[in-house]
Amino acid sequence: MDPMGQLVARLVPLLLLLLPEQGAEACGTSRCCFQDPPYPDADSGSPPDSASGPRDLSCYRLFDAGFECSWEYDGPAAGVSHFLRCCLKSGRCCYFAAGSATKLQFSDQDGISVLHTVTLWVESWVTNRTEKSPEITLNLYNSVKYDPPPSGDIKVSMSAGQLLMEWETPARQDGAELQFRHRTPGSPWKLGNCQHQDDAAFGENNGESCLCPLEIDTAQEFQLRRRQRPRPGASASPWSSWSRPVCVPPGTLPQPEVKFLVEPLASNGTRQVTLQMQRPQLQLPEGCRGPKSGAEVTYHLHLHMLSCPCKAQATKTMRFRKTLHLSGAAYDLAVFSCNRFGPGPNQSLHIPADTYTEPRALNISVRTSGTTMHWPAQASGLTYCIEWQPQGQDGSTANCTLTTPKDQDPTGMVTHHWSQASGAMQQTTCYHIIVFASSRPEKPNSWYTLLSAYHFGGNASVAGIPQDVLVSKGGLDFVSVDWKPSPLSTCPGVLKEYVIRCQNKDSNQVSELSVNSTETQVILRGCLGAGANYSVQVRADTATMKGAWSQPRHFHMEIQVFQLSILSIVLISLGSFLSILLLGALVYLSLNRAFRHLCPPLPTPRASTAVEFPGSQGKQAWQWTSPADFLEEEEEEEEALVVTMPWDKGEGPDLDTSGPLKDKMELPPGVPEPALDTELPLEDSRQVQGYGYPEAGALGPSEQDSLECSPAQAAGLPLLLKGLMQSPRPSGPQHVGLEV
Repeated sequence: MDPMGQLVARLVPLLLLLLPEQGAEACGTSRCCFQDPPYPDADSGSPPDSASGPRDLSCYRLFDAGFECSWEYDGPAAGVSHFLRCCLKSGRCCYFAAGSATKLQFSDQDGISVLHTVTLWVESWVTNRTEKSPEITLNLYNSVKYDPPPSGDIKVSMSAGQLLMEWETPARQDGAELQFRHRTPGSPWKLGNCQHQDDAAFGENNGESCLCPLEIDTAQEFQLRRRQRPRPGASASPWSSWSRPVCVPPGTLPQPEVKFLVEPLASNGTRQVTLQMQRPQLQLPEGCRGPKSGAEVTYHLHLHMLSCPCKAQATKTMRFRKTLHLSGAAYDLAVFSCNRFGPGPNQSLHIPADTYTEPRALNISVRTSGTTMHWPAQASGLTYCIEWQPQGQDGSTANCTLTTPKDQDPTGMVTHHWSQASGAMQQTTCYHIIVFASSRPEKPNSWYTLLSAYHFGGNASVAGIPQDVLVSKGGLDFVSVDWKPSPLSTCPGVLKEYVIRCQNKDSNQVSELSVNSTETQVILRGCLGAGANYSVQVRADTATMKGAWSQPRHFHMEIQVFQLSILSIVLISLGSFLSILLLGALVYLSLNRAFRHLCPPLPTPRASTAVEFPGSQGKQAWQWTSPADFLEEEEEEEEALVVTMPWDKGEGPDLDTSGPLKDKMELPPGVPEPALDTELPLEDSRQVQGYGYPEAGALGPSEQDSLECSPAQAAGLPLLLKGLMQSPRPSGPQHVGLEV
């Protein structure tokens, strides 16, 4: 060996010895510092099993990013400085200052051998105390940390009652070992291992998968991680970090409960449908409570327009909304829940077609060339759908056609023509015709009802002839005409009126009468003559044409003969009875008045002033000192006539009446005033003395009546006023004594 070669051989070991010293001089950079740590007493740390300090140190190689060491630290983070220590196989050691971080990245150019085995640990210095983690020995290049599964690319599906998660394998990270952890709302994490990955099975697709348990009634949160599959005789590689949460809804979705309310068809041809749904509350784990976590349940509507089957698009699926504006057509509506597994159970609703029809006749003309229909045009560019079907059908037999007018009609009308060969509305029956319009016919919810009315197809003039016309004689001068309703009456808005024709067969005079379409009877009066022959016919008219006459019905009007009707007999009998009652009342009143004149009643002290006393005597106070006074009066020779009148209590004569008694005495007309000294005849005197009249106080009711019936005798009595006797009993009868 030449001297130069020997010199180089001697300098190489020296240079190798000097390299760590050069690294130590660069402690201020990111390289590993081969000097003593900047804290005293590095060996005074806590034992490895201490409750505080660094732990779980893991160092590994990153793909395309150098190397990395990470660890956990238990204890207060304030004032802590972490140092990553590394000892090479040669026994020389260095450190990296990480500060308060628990993760450190470096490269193979930072003074650490990555191809040979090294020993690593962490020392944490805090408040003059050093804490040390357990040491790990490994080959940094062979210890590789894989990336976690890409969360955004994980596909979740169900397979045989389990969850199947699939994703693409990260580049150059084949043959990984997989783990997952999962939790439900309010529960801790549970760890699980995925099945062994078969490279042959996933080689073509370059993907990985994991089977996980499925919860039927609750949502779950999953996280996945990967690591390099351990090689024989080599230490296990570190696990990757956990992936982002993968949220999974329950295996069984609740069925929504939906109610709907349909409003009447508005003037714009649409009706509002209001949907009311009570959404079930779903509990979610902590990591799945975001707006787009994947565990949320959404609700959708599937709309199917049943009417107008010839349109291009009949269905549409949309997000659930509370209100819909639909035409008057029939719809099927399905409300269903949906999650990341797909649609769940649905609730089907049927919205029937609106039954409102316009009470008008359509502008339809039928000729030998076909049928033509006209209606008012709307905005330009609209597509019209004309649907017709026999009345009363459920829509399954509906026919329709689409038309899109290219040019605007100058009359503002849209015209559509059906040829005779098409057979459209040729059947003699009632058709329900609906015209829909839309500016976007591909959307079922964009149609609106333009018009809805009825039309009687075929030869309506002949088909609408009223049947079973019947003429009934109701009296001497009128008849009743009845008929069955026309078939046109079953088609709403088609029949306008009935016309009744009456013809005099003798004079050929014709008269016509119109009645409403709801009438089936009419009375013919005033136009019929006695002894004439007539015929009656009925026809049914529409708004656009006149109907055909029914078969004539003939009848003859009889000559009028006076006959007493039952009503006349009743009136005559009632008049006779009333006349007899009136005549009897008049006779009774006349006889009663004549009896009063023939036998007038006697005057009474209350009703007559025939006997009154002078004022001086009326005011005289009569007093008797003893019962003997009464006896002396009774023993007098002259008999006294006493008239006893039963007065009620408090109704006696007023003795205090002023004025002379003579002025108040009245006699019946034609009777002369009697003289005081006139003597009575013998017969009258006897009656006074006891034969005809009793003594004072002895007259009974029958005897008083006899006095009343002898006015001549009473008027001829010469009355001499001897005195007035007054009964001492206040409530008994009072006596007036007249002495003869």
